[in-house]
Amino acid sequence: MTRFRVALLACILCAATVPAGVIAAEESATIVHEGDTLTLHQSTGQTVSGETTLPEGTTLSIRMSSTGDTSPAFLRVSETTVTEHGTFEAHFDMSEGPKTGTFEVTVSHDGDSLTETEGKIVPCDSNCTDVTVTEHDTPDEGMQPSPDRVDMVSVVEVTQTRTARIPVTFGDKEKVTITIGSEEVNYKYVATLRDRDDDGRAVVLFDTENAGTNHRTGSVLDNGSKYSLDPKEEWELEDLIHRGDYQMEIYPGADTSVDPASVGSLVILEAPPANPTPTETKVTETTTQQTTNTAASMRKSTGGVFGGDSAGLTAIIGGCVLGVVGIGALLGLFRSA
Repeated sequence: MTRFRVALLACILCAATVPAGVIAAEESATIVHEGDTLTLHQSTGQTVSGETTLPEGTTLSIRMSSTGDTSPAFLRVSETTVTEHGTFEAHFDMSEGPKTGTFEVTVSHDGDSLTETEGKIVPCDSNCTDVTVTEHDTPDEGMQPSPDRVDMVSVVEVTQTRTARIPVTFGDKEKVTITIGSEEVNYKYVATLRDRDDDGRAVVLFDTENAGTNHRTGSVLDNGSKYSLDPKEEWELEDLIHRGDYQMEIYPGADTSVDPASVGSLVILEAPPANPTPTETKVTETTTQQTTNTAASMRKSTGGVFGGDSAGLTAIIGGCVLGVVGIGALLGLFRSA
């Protein structure tokens, strides 16, 4: 009986090593920032960036929510993709939020939280600048309309709560006017923009989350910087702008009574489901909290407890078998007939 117990104990000890291997292969992410705390300014173009073990092209959800007595309270969600270097970054417009306060940022993938961190908002100082045009802000060359005429990209797709990028060109005009929507969709946005750097191009940013509210809906990327766009007309909405096909038109100058120079479509897609709301049940027992954390950790692994790596699992089991045989031979458990 004693020898059987020794062999059984060897199997248990070997099996206990499996979770350690699984944890090492878990999906993970880290938010990178200077100093002890993530600090953002009350300005546009504030960046949350980090690193992750997830592969290139993976979509991440970055959720920022106010904490404590921060007023006004806010919730912002942005999606971004992992680069070939295993990094990610998301941009947030903090200009119309609280001047000071605290917040929490959570990075999620497929509804599972990868990491979270606390942050603070501080007033904009002399080092606080608007977001500049990067490779992510510049549309592909094939998507660019010709700068020789007043034009815009024909079709733009965007998900609810995100910002659409609409490339426009001025031709020989100093100003152009863009309209989005119509009476048929019960929403219309009209704004005039000018060519600040005389290159005949600009990118209109249309924030679907702010559409129909008293917050800024439109901005312009031009001359290496981001500028606010004051609408000539914007209809109010009682809720988030609905998904659907919104007609876009662009006119030379500021007169919209003439025929448009170009017509296109802004296709707004339904936003993905929000992250699950944390349970309101308060955990008071330490053991219960530990059990919850362990279960959540196991759910994060791909393909269940063993991470879907059948080859690694086979190697672990094979090692366990060899270990048991070795211990048995050492203790004389296995004898030749």
